[in-house]
Amino acid sequence: MSAVGQRFEQLVRDHSRVMAAAIRRVCGRRHSVLTADVEQDVYLALWKRLQGGNEILYPVSYLYKMALTTALTAVRKIERESPLFEEESEARPESAVRTLGGLLPAERSRLLDQVMDRLDEEHARALRAYLAGFNHKEVAALYGWSESAARHKIYRSIKRLKTKMMEPDDAS
Repeated sequence: MSAVGQRFEQLVRDHSRVMAAAIRRVCGRRHSVLTADVEQDVYLALWKRLQGGNEILYPVSYLYKMALTTALTAVRKIERESPLFEEESEARPESAVRTLGGLLPAERSRLLDQVMDRLDEEHARALRAYLAGFNHKEVAALYGWSESAARHKIYRSIKRLKTKMMEPDDAS
């Protein structure tokens, strides 16, 4: 067996519990079906890194972080494919819930434009780029922001958008 193969086996044997715990922490019960796929993705990324000749100075920290980020990416991908707006009938009174499903596409688009106009300019730009299909890195490069700033603006914009889309009509 090659030196890379031996190092890979040693890392997996020594740190598989840490990786599995990180994956379970992110996926939880809701996304437990993803754990095996995420674990394989982490092993594949580890193998590629070792084959590239890159030494890992702090393997526990590296593998834990890699497992967390890989699991988060998988969960976000699944959640992105689910509907963006879910009705929260338990959290809000029935009269305050706006049923987006009952709107025609043109009405929904007009409502989205109205709400986006109420966001500040940077958050609206970040959200429009994200909704157009750009990822966090691309949004950051597009507007000259750091990746964490772009991710933060996108997250906050989506949160504000959901809140404002669910406000009752008389609150506008």
